[in-house]
Amino acid sequence: MIRRTFDIIDFQLERHPNDRALVSYSNGKWTPYSSTESRDRIYQYGTILLELGIEKGDRVVILPHLASADWIFLDLAIQQVGAVVVPVHFTSQPDQLYHILDHSETKLCIVADRTLGERFLPPPEGLTELQIFFLHDPSEREDSFGSLLDRYPAQPDRVRAAAKQVSPEDLAAIIYTSGTTGIPKGVMLSHHNLVCNLQSVLPLVPLDRRKTSLSFLPFSHIFERMAIYVTIASGASLHLLVEREYLEKAFREVHPHFFTAVPRIIEKMYERLLALRGENASWRRQLIDWALRVGQRYRDRPGTKFTYWIQLQLARFLVFNQLKRNLGGRVEGIIVGAAHLQPQLGRLLAAMNIRIREGYGMTETSPVITLNQFRPGLYSFGTVGVPIPGVEVRIDQPDAAGEGEILVRGPNVTRGYYKQDAVTREVFTEDGWFRTGDVGKFVKKRFLQITDRKKDIFKTSAGKYIAPQVLENHFRQSAFIEQIMVVGFQRPYLTAIIKPNFELLEQWCKVHGIHWTSPRYMVLNLKVKEKMQEEIDLLNALLPNFQNIRAFHLTDREWTISSGLLTYTLKLIRPQILQAYQKDIDLLYKMS
Repeated sequence: MIRRTFDIIDFQLERHPNDRALVSYSNGKWTPYSSTESRDRIYQYGTILLELGIEKGDRVVILPHLASADWIFLDLAIQQVGAVVVPVHFTSQPDQLYHILDHSETKLCIVADRTLGERFLPPPEGLTELQIFFLHDPSEREDSFGSLLDRYPAQPDRVRAAAKQVSPEDLAAIIYTSGTTGIPKGVMLSHHNLVCNLQSVLPLVPLDRRKTSLSFLPFSHIFERMAIYVTIASGASLHLLVEREYLEKAFREVHPHFFTAVPRIIEKMYERLLALRGENASWRRQLIDWALRVGQRYRDRPGTKFTYWIQLQLARFLVFNQLKRNLGGRVEGIIVGAAHLQPQLGRLLAAMNIRIREGYGMTETSPVITLNQFRPGLYSFGTVGVPIPGVEVRIDQPDAAGEGEILVRGPNVTRGYYKQDAVTREVFTEDGWFRTGDVGKFVKKRFLQITDRKKDIFKTSAGKYIAPQVLENHFRQSAFIEQIMVVGFQRPYLTAIIKPNFELLEQWCKVHGIHWTSPRYMVLNLKVKEKMQEEIDLLNALLPNFQNIRAFHLTDREWTISSGLLTYTLKLIRPQILQAYQKDIDLLYKMS
């Protein structure tokens, strides 16, 4: 029975033990750990924490890259001895980390490696008593966590005694949300919050000990952490990729049945396909184009016409099966979250016989709120699915279209923000509903559709309300548009800052005899601007006039987490982007 997060290993060992429970890739090889070996490792990590003086309620910051077996052992060991894990994203700025260390009163900080540590060390005054260790450090130095493994053998009885003192209502984690504005807030999540979410999601995902899953997202992100917990509890074999550059080979070596991803990764796969298309002979390009059109017409519903069924089988045989082999050949399902998935990409993957399911959640809800399920009739492309068992969702003060702020209630919802009682009170209604800050509506009676962030919706000087995220998702249907931000607050009409898909644009230039130099100069090329205008015009035609983009600025600069223009969940930090391009935006309105 799973009552606390760290119970998942014992649960796996009792219900469906696996000789390859965790398989971690690093330094050119895959290292497997059985269920028993994993439990023993967690005991040893727990022993080390106790030897370091970690007690119940202490906060321990971890600064990982991608997930690895070592990070999972450490994460569960921290919680097993009653401490509170505080995961921090590796792209955090030093001042953000210092704030988290100080605000959470952290006693111990464990960093991935010395290279990452160089960005943050030495710590400022006031944090000098902090213990710091490096998890992946082969040296014998005293601050190498590996040296502690040699020094302290596992003491299972001692760790189990500490675990007995941990109740489901105790804090398991404090996760600082990045947010699009302001200082990060520490979301408090208890073992009960996380376990309730795990138990709701577990029966909805068709994983068992015969399946293999692949993890390659940052371990600090709660979406990936919950995916890992669910995989372990299911008994499936979990492969963990520490080196993202090895991803393509990992798919071919692991042959995963399932994996989690953010939509940008799926978009990159699609863009790579389009780029490869341009490298093929004319007849092959035409074949790929035809298959893509067949795929985007896909509807997984009874009554499919026989002629379309024949076309689909041909498209799979001639094109799609090769693409599926690039993912290992046996992918059955992909779960995506953290951002909007373009519906046509969902249909295309479904046509490839890969079930892709989009969900919705927040750090404050542990995280899953809704999910498009794998059972027939319980998914709908263009939505984030139906509420998971035990979670209630309602729309607050819906307008004529049924849209309003999304409110959530359930055992997965946080008790609040650490040391921020006033902020906590602001996000809860008097009757206990959590205000997500997202705007949405129910479609087809039960499927939730996200419209935008409440605070991002703005009004033009013409008095028209604009939901920018909806429009940005609409224009990103063009494969030539990689990133876009719509602008128009208190302006007479809409404009946009656009980063083109340069890989695809380069292919287009070669086909049309346009000399390619570099992105920095190609954004100024008149032919490139005309092509981008064509893409905008095609998508403008599908919108009401007041939602049309009248002018745009092309940028060669990619918006990233490290540049401070994206959150850890890849959402636009609009104030910073506006500030970075203010002169260009002003020029767009002067020119128009």
